[in-house]
Formats: sequence, structure tokens, C-alpha cells
Amino acid sequence: MAGVIFRNRATPWLVVLAVLTQAGAARAQYPAPVLERPLAEAAAGDLAEGKRLYNAQCALCHGIDGGGGYGPSLLRPSFARAADDAGLFTLVRVGIPGVMPGFGDANGPKRSWQLAAFVRSMTRAGGATPPGDVAHGRVVYQARGCASCHVLGGEGRAFGPDLTAVGLQRGPAYLRQAIVEPAARVPDGHVVVMARAKTGPAIRGVRVSEDAFWVHVRDSGGRLHALRVSDLVEFRRESGASLMPAYGSLAPADLDDLVAYLSTLRGQR
Repeated sequence: MAGVIFRNRATPWLVVLAVLTQAGAARAQYPAPVLERPLAEAAAGDLAEGKRLYNAQCALCHGIDGGGGYGPSLLRPSFARAADDAGLFTLVRVGIPGVMPGFGDANGPKRSWQLAAFVRSMTRAGGATPPGDVAHGRVVYQARGCASCHVLGGEGRAFGPDLTAVGLQRGPAYLRQAIVEPAARVPDGHVVVMARAKTGPAIRGVRVSEDAFWVHVRDSGGRLHALRVSDLVEFRRESGASLMPAYGSLAPADLDDLVAYLSTLRGQR
């Protein structure tokens, strides 16, 4: 809480109590759900309405195919925050504070159930590993030198996004496009910048951090540059740019195998 000065030791506890009270009040609006029918029993009309709601409310973050984007992929059999139908129904209604909005007030119980049923249909359809030779996909990953830019299970370089759990975060279609057309699938927060100081060469790389006084940039060689903002004569954020090479020239079988391998990465070391 920047800018707030606590005058005594009791004040922080009052703030915590207020936050807990607000959270409790929010939960009180949504009592424990009672599902009249399992989500698997949704009729075609229910799923059609659920799809319409998903496209309007969820696709921007989770992808039109559920394969992920700003939010994680939904193409998996279960979720950490929604282990069963009741949990998924609650997640759709309430959301995740500060992370994901809930649409329960706007949708009402029936449409929330239809939306949850459609999401459940996506998880059932997309939970399997896509076709491909996973073992050979790992060989392709290593042969292409992917570890020179990506961390996987604690190994590699943190120039590009961490891939340790990418199979949970992104669906097969997303992964395939990210390999073939990297600029079309730039992860949120992964920003390419070009900085030029009053002296020395221009630096192009990935922004590590940025505030009113300093910009930290990691270049393609892995070097970290700390640049004082007041010393910069040019600073440009390249929206939608990626420094990852495009691998559209991969043999189709190698591409299938690489996507299959990446889809199995679920946080295990």
C-alpha cells in the first residue's frame, strides 16, 4: 500500500480485517452451488448458449478454441481451482479476485451453468496429448537449441518464456502457431524493446523490468543491461514483436512431434 503510513500497530490488522470482511461478503453472495444436473448432461441447446457466452466473455483471455492466451489453456481434464463440476460452476460465477472476472451477476444461475457445461465439454475434448512422437519431440527440442532461450525444469536460459508447464498453459493449436509464427503468439508481458543511450550502440532485447528511473533489458546474447532512463535518447516498445526465429521450415512430422512433446510439459521436473 504505497503512500500509506501506519500510525500504530493495530492499524494493519484493521486493514486485514476489512479485506477479509469484504471477501466474506463477496462469498456470501454465492452460497455453495447446488447443481440440478451434472455438466455432462447439458443438451445441445445448453452447449450452444454456453459457447455464445464463452465467445463473448472468455475467449479474449483463454482463446477462441480454449487453447490459452492471456489466460491458461482450458484443454485439460481438470483445474487446480476447480476439481469437479461444482468447483467449475463456482469459478465461472465468482472468478478469481484480481485475476479473472466472474460473470455470475450478469449471467444468472442457468446461463452460468450453461457456460460451465461448455467449458467442461472443451476439457473433455482437449485433454489428450495431440498426435506425435513425444520422445522424438524432445530430440527436436534439443537439436533446435531451444534451451538457449527457454528454461525447462530449471535448465536453460530465461530469454524467452519458461516452458516448464507450457502444456498446462497453452493448447496444441497455440503451441503450433507459436512455433511457426512466433510474432502471432507473443505471451502477455513478453515485450521486445529497443533502447539507445547517449553513448554506445543501440540495444535490442526483451524488457526485464521498467520504472520511472531504470530499464533493464536482456539482449539475445543473454547479457543484462541496466539503463538509466535519463540517459536514453530513444526507447521503443515493439508491440507484437518476437525475437524467436520462425520454424515454419520444420518437417511436418518434426513439428507434430515437437508440439506433442511440449503438450506433455505440466510442471514436472
